Amino acid sequence: MNEQININFKVTESQKETIDLRTVENGFDDISAYIKVVALKTQKFTIRNPESVTGEPSIELEFTLSQAQKTTLDKNMQESKCEDLGTYLTYVALHGVVSSVIEIRSTGGLDAMLARIAKARGIKLD
Repeated sequence: MNEQININFKVTESQKETIDLRTVENGFDDISAYIKVVALKTQKFTIRNPESVTGEPSIELEFTLSQAQKTTLDKNMQESKCEDLGTYLTYVALHGVVSSVIEIRSTGGLDAMLARIAKARGIKLD
């Protein structure tokens, strides 16, 4: 049985704007897909200056994953010595490691990925 799990976490409005920008910069059409990829594929890291809640209104983000993906997510979080899922997800969404995104999005090679990013930004490549 392939049970699906919904993950929710809160970010501030300004963090959401930055995450939206990262989503587009990396050629993703959907913020949930972007967050899922960086959460599952980011290598072990050390959180530096975690984003703190500043009293800004929070926005809830959500994505769905399988039990196997949830196990991987938990392992990644532990390896990064992060005890709070919301902090981990906010950090990777804001600072997604480019090499992970390139690996996932480069189905046609780096040029194809760059073309998708340019298209998402409305830039015409020659």
